[in-house]
Amino acid sequence: MRMSLEQLAAFCAVASERSFSAAARKLNKSQSAVSISIGNLEIDLGVTLFDRSHRYPQLTGEGRALLRDAEAILGQCFNMENRASSLAEELETELVISIDDAIPYQALAPVMEDFSRQFTHVDLTVLHPSRQDALDLIEEKKVLLGILCTRSHYPRNLQFKRLGSITFSNVVCRDHPLARMAPVSFNQLSNFRQLVYLPFQDRLPTSEYLNSPNHWRVESYLTLMNMLREGMGWATVPTQLMQDLSPDGQLVELELEAYPFTDWTVGVDLVWSSLSRSGKAGTWLREQLGRTGIPTVGK
Repeated sequence: MRMSLEQLAAFCAVASERSFSAAARKLNKSQSAVSISIGNLEIDLGVTLFDRSHRYPQLTGEGRALLRDAEAILGQCFNMENRASSLAEELETELVISIDDAIPYQALAPVMEDFSRQFTHVDLTVLHPSRQDALDLIEEKKVLLGILCTRSHYPRNLQFKRLGSITFSNVVCRDHPLARMAPVSFNQLSNFRQLVYLPFQDRLPTSEYLNSPNHWRVESYLTLMNMLREGMGWATVPTQLMQDLSPDGQLVELELEAYPFTDWTVGVDLVWSSLSRSGKAGTWLREQLGRTGIPTVGK
């Protein structure tokens, strides 16, 4: 048996993308090269990995059984490459990471401050894309690490580690009519405009209940918080963000009639691609974030 890592990468890419052409684009190879790699792998293994009788290739029973082995092998190779880079002291000149707007910086500050001391001459670029954009950027190797609110599913070639969680509160300006109602019912909420952070629309744990017929959707938490301060509606926002941007108490938390003792929490994950190779600085940052985690913030 002479299977190669290139064949295993093609196998995992086709399984993830469910298309030979999409897998070829992802691997920056021709479609014929990917097809040949899969065909040779099937010969080496003595099994058929994909059913090609449909419009798109579908994993056979044997393919599903072997996919985890292939992913594990590639993952081990990725870890070995990263460790070798670290041992060789291969130091990047620049790192690009992404952080969800919802995650307060102070939760990450100890690790980032340590990073700045350890790697004085490494430039750092921090992006704040939406969660889906962040995953695309990681898959495209434009972002090395993503720190984002938990998703229920990640693409096969992305690895993740839970860092902690953040809490959310239902918030309004203290001069808003809702602020004078305690407790607040769902019917009362529905009478007023809801300000929604667009990347989290329908993804917060309260989304199925706290839903007004009148929505304003906003892509920036800073803009949303300013709208809240002007009394333009109510919103579900990270508790820490509310406290940081309203130290004067201009924003207040609503007391919900149905949930008097509930903390709404959302997980925070560190996400990276098993196909991306990082140098000493990137490896250090990923390992340190994973080792340290973050405390549950916002309580």
